[in-house]
Parts: sequence; structure tokens; C-alpha cells
Amino acid sequence: MSQDKSDYEVGYGKPPKATQFKKGQSGNPRGRPKKLPKDVAAHMSDILAERRPVRINGETVMMSGEELVARRLLEKALKGDPKAFDKVHELEAQHAAEKARRLAKEKNEAKKIVVELVHATIPEEECYKQPGERIDYHPDGTPSVIERWDGYLPDDVEKADGDS
Repeated sequence: MSQDKSDYEVGYGKPPKATQFKKGQSGNPRGRPKKLPKDVAAHMSDILAERRPVRINGETVMMSGEELVARRLLEKALKGDPKAFDKVHELEAQHAAEKARRLAKEKNEAKKIVVELVHATIPEEECYKQPGERIDYHPDGTPSVIERWDGYLPDDVEKADGDS
């Protein structure tokens, strides 16, 4: 026994012989999981995303299947097909609603950012001071109202006195 141990050194990447897999035994008996087949929607999405060469006004242009379907639908609507006409208007309305929703979301996020920036740079007491108040800060950082006046700002009063 002592000779067997000296022949085989146990260490990193060298497990003890007793715990190693036996010949013909797999470390992963169930194997890799099978790849699931794509559903119809995934196939359609792939097909519509493929780009194809198309001749428009004598010029070859690459377009996706989605663009081709939209063009064909519009062509049918322009030729007078009422179902195609209704579908084009329905899709346009959906697009407009989605665009309006996205713009409203962006505008709301922009307002939040502005409010955060304003509150981040201006102390809270500055945001709520009354017109005509001047706030000074003590060395310890506490605020105190040092001036309060009614009417015009002091600079405006001096200009008004100097003009007379």
C-alpha cells in the first residue's frame, strides 16, 4: 500500500484514485441538455429580419422582410384594397401611440433628471426661501437668514436712487 501512494501524487487536478471515474463511466451521465426547437414565432422573426435584394425604380436595394411586407401592404392600400387601407391606418395609429408614449416617458425622465440636478446643487433652504431673503451659512454649515426686505432687491433700489 505504501508503494502505491508514492507512485501517484495527489494534488491540483489529480484526485485520489478511489474518487476518480471508473473506465466507461461518465462524469455527466445525462449529458448536455438538448437544444429546444424554435417555435413558429421565432422562425417568422428570423425570416422577416433577413435582408433581401429588391429592385425599386431600376435600383437594387437591400430590404428586410418586414420592410417588404409594409411596402406591399401600402401598395395594395394605394390601389384601393379596403382591408389593406384599414390595416395601414391601424398600424399608423399604433405607431403614433407608441411614439407618443415613448416621448412622454422621455420627457418625464428628463424632468426627473433636472429636478435631481437642481436639488443636488442647490441647498434645500435655498429652494424654499422667500423673495427678498438672503441666506448666509455659519462655519458649521447651518443656514441663517441674515437679511429680509420688502419690495425691490437692494441693487434695484440703488439703481432707482441713482437714476433720480
